[in-house]
Amino acid sequence: MPALRHIEADLATTGQLTPEDLRQLVAQGFQTFIFNRPDQEEADQPETQALQETAEALGATWIHQPVVSGQVTDEQGAEFGRLYAAAPKPVLAFCRTGARCGTLWALSQQQQRPGHELVAQLKEAGFDLPDLFQRLTHNQA
Repeated sequence: MPALRHIEADLATTGQLTPEDLRQLVAQGFQTFIFNRPDQEEADQPETQALQETAEALGATWIHQPVVSGQVTDEQGAEFGRLYAAAPKPVLAFCRTGARCGTLWALSQQQQRPGHELVAQLKEAGFDLPDLFQRLTHNQA
């Protein structure tokens, strides 16, 4: 299972998960999974439907918000924020590496918090995303 990066007390991100990973994570207490990869982004990626069926069979909430890597918009970030806010906690968001999920979280927060705070929080969680960090600090008022 890929390593978890904790961004907030109730939000972690990680790379691609398998149905077995989901079982372990539900046993650890995760209640919601937000999956941020489009179907068939890579040939060896697990089927979204199989992941969803596993999560739901385990009693977890499943949310699929497909976002193309490297093309994350502010609107997608705002939608991620709405999904996260409404989701049972704790939440695990995942994609190929977890970076897309961290980007979505940061964009969801940019209207409420200064960019330098978001950058610091992402760095503390283990992210190194210079283009996003510049975007966050450049967009602040």
